[in-house]
Amino acid sequence: MMFRLVSLVALVVVALSACTAAQRTASPKLVNATARLNAELKAEDTPQVWRAHFIDVGQGLAVLHEMPCGAALFDTGGELDDRFDSNAALRAYLDAFFERRPDLGRTLDLLLLTHPHVDHTRGVETVLEGYRVRNLVDNGQTFGSGSEGQKFMQDWAETHADVHYRAVFLADIVSATGLSDPILDPLRCDGVDPTIAALWGQVGSDPGWPGIRFGKTPFQNSNNHSVVVRVGFGRASGLFTGDLEEPAIKDLLRRWAPTGLLDIDIYQVGHHGSINGTLPEMAAAMTPEVAVFSMGPPHWQMTWSAWKYGHPRREIVQMLAEVIVRRRKPIDVKVGVRSETFEPARIEAALYGTGWDGTVVVESRADGRQRVVTVGR
Repeated sequence: MMFRLVSLVALVVVALSACTAAQRTASPKLVNATARLNAELKAEDTPQVWRAHFIDVGQGLAVLHEMPCGAALFDTGGELDDRFDSNAALRAYLDAFFERRPDLGRTLDLLLLTHPHVDHTRGVETVLEGYRVRNLVDNGQTFGSGSEGQKFMQDWAETHADVHYRAVFLADIVSATGLSDPILDPLRCDGVDPTIAALWGQVGSDPGWPGIRFGKTPFQNSNNHSVVVRVGFGRASGLFTGDLEEPAIKDLLRRWAPTGLLDIDIYQVGHHGSINGTLPEMAAAMTPEVAVFSMGPPHWQMTWSAWKYGHPRREIVQMLAEVIVRRRKPIDVKVGVRSETFEPARIEAALYGTGWDGTVVVESRADGRQRVVTVGR
């Protein structure tokens, strides 16, 4: 697969204005960086391309999938503190995106929440009230730190007759190619038709996963009920695992590794690069061309931050660097040793991170050719 890196001039993302969260808007420099990124993408627009936009929402996740005939958003971020408002960042990014793609009429064909934690659901209201959304998908849970956002989405579906909703349960995934239906996979593009299929969802009964963390069993942890999605576009494919952790990953591997469906090109690194979000056998099954960490910068010393969690962990960075043969322009970064402790590392494999690179766009053409565009921090 051919691969080339396009790196824009580094643009510093500064703190948002010090007004209330409800009134915040993205900083002028962030807006300018987003505009320059979209100008770079517009210069090489093609009708046969899939772009996975890993939007910089600080410590959180929001991935916009841009297809020839529509768009889907997986999770809504993100971080909210004195330095950063992910809602403002997400809104600014989506506004710029739809300005570049007026043919989409400010419409998302799908909004998917992987699980109800606030770093994945914070921007739900921003998205539903600011744009038209046709289909809504989650794992059906109504508890967790982000349950308010997930419940808001579920209620939205009940009160909007033109919006379709479904929850993804593991028991519903019976096909050998994963769960796919017109709600989860609503895009029908001419030429190359993208595929969106769920490989994991809410687990109905406790499988007996061992261990206790923070007073919870793995079954009680919403991370292990994350909706895991495989996206395909011609010869290109990607895996998006939310925050799935080790016990559930092992079961995911047992079920799907033999099918070859985990052999993908783009990997959304699980759980923001946490020590329990990727396993060696998983990396070996995927052999990705590109992997992207969605996390905040390590120098933001806040309570709910990449610094606090030590994301991404050194071991995960090293593990993925060993299986990814593609190269990127070398970058010197900080990787987590443990909570609040980082060490320097030089990255030469095609590993990217929103906390290192700002927003990362992985562009895949139907014939498998790829490039990566970064905004810079």
